[in-house]
Amino acid sequence: RFGMSQAELIQLCKDAIGIWQQGSEKPLLVYDPNAKLTINLIYDQRQADHKAYKTSQQLLQTAQNVNQRVSENLDNRYSYLEQRHQQLQAQRDQLSRDAEQLNQQRMSWMRIENGPNQQRIEQQYQQLKAQAQQLDHDIAELKDQNNQYNQQVEQHNQNINSYNINVNHLNQRFPAREFHKGIYNGKRIEIYQFDTMDDLRLTIAHELGHALGLEHNQDPQALMYPVMKDQQLQNFRLSTADLALLQAR
Repeated sequence: RFGMSQAELIQLCKDAIGIWQQGSEKPLLVYDPNAKLTINLIYDQRQADHKAYKTSQQLLQTAQNVNQRVSENLDNRYSYLEQRHQQLQAQRDQLSRDAEQLNQQRMSWMRIENGPNQQRIEQQYQQLKAQAQQLDHDIAELKDQNNQYNQQVEQHNQNINSYNINVNHLNQRFPAREFHKGIYNGKRIEIYQFDTMDDLRLTIAHELGHALGLEHNQDPQALMYPVMKDQQLQNFRLSTADLALLQAR
């Protein structure tokens, strides 16, 4: 149920022993399948809850990543729509000025003659009319795009709200609390919960430290600190505080 084989656990135990051997440069421990001190993995509600929490956390992280991408896309979409709106507004203002100027020319030439200038003005007027129709089409299209954008924003806000609700549910289901990953009871080491193989190796090494007669220390990065949190999980080496405990024993 922990998702690992006995051979993998034995290798982790040997690696945990190696942490003490390398740090102290002394053969403090040795692996023996017939040893009186045993190391047992006990699957109970703690590990079950942890696995459920991690699964829910991964799902929420995926949802958060999706929401982030959607948010960035919506920001880009908003910038485009705003820029397009300004362009169309500028075109409409320019058409209004051109139409006003052309209308003045049209009225002036109508009083003077009925000839080529009037024909030219009429052609320009028809061109402006066609541009105005195209502008109306572009404005209507932009309005549709804005409506689609607003619908996407509304859906995005609903997704964010659902995400926040799920985060609250997760925090209610798995409130923050501290519990022992493992324990040394004087006869055997029992491990109840771990995150990764690296975490399990250090947890075993920590309990082996208790089997050596060591107490906790106050260095958050040390092996014998009571909480596995800030330690360097990979390529871990005993800290000065850990070695001081060994020397004082």
